[in-house]
Amino acid sequence: MRIGRLYTQIFLCFLAILVITQVLTFALFIRFPGKYFHERFEQYATGHATLVKAYLEDKLRSSSITPTSKKQVLQDFIVKMGEVYGAAFWVTDSHGTPQFKSFEGPIPDASKKRICMKIDDETGAFEIERGFKRGHGLYMCIPIQLADGEILKIHSLFEPVDTSRFKKGFAIMLLAIGVFVALLVIPVARLITRRLSKLRESAIQFSEGDLSHRTSVCGKDEIAQLGSTFNLMAERLERMIQGGKELTANVSHELRSPLARIRVTEEIMREQLKKGKSEEATRHLNNIRQDIEELNTLIGRILEFSKLDLHEGSLERVPLDVSGLFNSHLKRFKPTLEKKKVALETEIPSGVTMTGDRKGLESVLSNLLDNAAKYVPEEGRVTVRLEKRPDHLQLSIFNTYRTLTDEELENLFEPFYRVADLSEAGTGLGLSIAKKIVERHGGYMAAANSKNGLEFFVRFPK
Repeated sequence: MRIGRLYTQIFLCFLAILVITQVLTFALFIRFPGKYFHERFEQYATGHATLVKAYLEDKLRSSSITPTSKKQVLQDFIVKMGEVYGAAFWVTDSHGTPQFKSFEGPIPDASKKRICMKIDDETGAFEIERGFKRGHGLYMCIPIQLADGEILKIHSLFEPVDTSRFKKGFAIMLLAIGVFVALLVIPVARLITRRLSKLRESAIQFSEGDLSHRTSVCGKDEIAQLGSTFNLMAERLERMIQGGKELTANVSHELRSPLARIRVTEEIMREQLKKGKSEEATRHLNNIRQDIEELNTLIGRILEFSKLDLHEGSLERVPLDVSGLFNSHLKRFKPTLEKKKVALETEIPSGVTMTGDRKGLESVLSNLLDNAAKYVPEEGRVTVRLEKRPDHLQLSIFNTYRTLTDEELENLFEPFYRVADLSEAGTGLGLSIAKKIVERHGGYMAAANSKNGLEFFVRFPK
């Protein structure tokens, strides 16, 4: 098992955290519950000693007890207490001379590492001479005043309790729990890393050319989200690569047509020159020039589309007068619309502004208006609207046209796509370029069938 493996790192990190947690648990358990126990024991011992004092004084002052029986009562009490508590009890007189004891052997020394609790003879309150300490025994001295004024003292000595066995047992229990939990971590860590390994294998398979491969990571956690993100990335990459292939094929096709016309025209022109027909040669030269201009326009459009697709260059965002830009572009297309006898309707309020790239917005307006003017039939209608809404700015351009199918609407913004029945010249890149410019501004562009025509919508966020 190598440290470099992820599940090994997870296991070791968890093991380190578990050990630290168990050590802290052990230390806190010994510290705070022990302190609480000592406080409670002090209260218990004080109350119990007070009750013993009151009981014996009342018992020994009773008129039915003779002096001889008093000694027997005390002796029986001391022996009984020693048996019940398992501690050393003895009685001394006012001079400190032992009278009775519950054990055999000498009187123990109560001054060595003892917690001393004594009842004050005058106030009757307990006083603790030395506080509780770990490993110390408890020594108590209870004065008993007899009816004749004689004072006896009951001494008790509790040896310290050996807590080492308890601590050892508690430590072993914690260790057993730690080992059990650590063993449970291994399959959990393997479960996590197994899904990561599956994701890694999917990435390798995708990188080797299987673009259709998708990973299947179950669950709702971060790893499952990573798997979903990988699938989304793979899907987009596949679409981009496929789109790149289609773009290359379309570019080749679009470039081939004018090049073929140039080649044919060049051959015809050579024959015309051999025959001395210079006028015909000039006409063919003009055709070649037109084809070269078409190639130049197409290549420029392709480069513009590629830059937008790769997000090359930053947008120069400046305040723009959208109303003014719209009106100035409409003036350029009015002659074409008047020639076709097209009815132009405009709803462009003044003073509408936005922040954006001037060249980009001009390209969008130019492409949309050119598209509307080019494909609207004679005596048709074009409607241009500019609306300022609460959360966005909306441009809409309508032109009379036939109803498009769902497939045609879906492919309308694809590069080089052209509706089948169009006869007008074009590159099929204008709408694609316009949409990419809008999206780079954070906007949205779409087309939809409208009553008796086609309408394009552009929305820019405020």
